[in-house]
Amino acid sequence: MATGFSEKAISEAIVGYAGWRFFRYETVASTNDLARNLLPWSAVCASAQTAGRGRFGRSFVSDPGGLWLSATLPADGGAVRWNGFSLMVGCHLLRVLENLAVPDARLRWPNDLMSAKKKLAGLLIEQGSRQTLTVGIGMNIRNAPWLCDPALADTSTRLADLLPAIPTIDELAALILDALADAHHEMLEGGLSNAVRESNTHWNTERPILITLVAGGTIAGRFMGLDQNANLRILDTSGREHLVEHHHVAQLKELA
Repeated sequence: MATGFSEKAISEAIVGYAGWRFFRYETVASTNDLARNLLPWSAVCASAQTAGRGRFGRSFVSDPGGLWLSATLPADGGAVRWNGFSLMVGCHLLRVLENLAVPDARLRWPNDLMSAKKKLAGLLIEQGSRQTLTVGIGMNIRNAPWLCDPALADTSTRLADLLPAIPTIDELAALILDALADAHHEMLEGGLSNAVRESNTHWNTERPILITLVAGGTIAGRFMGLDQNANLRILDTSGREHLVEHHHVAQLKELA
């Protein structure tokens, strides 16, 4: 059960395409679940989540000290119209990290925000209703997720270890909500083709990867970016290119 509810108007702090209604909680099960029932241009932020989730329902550690934020956006035209929106959002959030001077900030398909080899933030977009999308963002700031899951010690990082001075939660929320508004506007302007073009400028094709497929099996090689339909282009060790439909990918793991 959520506790410590308050509402704060922060739209004046956001130079974007819409004002936001901003709801703050202490501890919740999932900010996405709360935001899903709100009107478009509403956002929920919590100090911690007890049932945070990633892709395919995987558990997502959301301990106190991080940013756990979900926003509901209008999505007229149905799911197909917004295919690739997660790519667009990822690119705009990467710009936020670059503007903060996060060292070696980059994207890892499909929606991880990285500093060098370590994950700093994750993104989960879900269909809220037929006309809305719910965008969930989790970012490590001062929290220590590896204390909850020791396996994260070698794969995760946080802003406190990357920057000499870090923004407040409110400042980061404003930056992120502004980025979401920008991504939404750009998606309306250009759709999937814009998302693919923007994404392909950010991928690092030097790292070997291993793809695990939803139906079983793996493909190893180098990630060469996306085709026009947002499917993955993988160059295997023999020089053969594989085209993998994005919804068939359960996990993409970097090997170096």
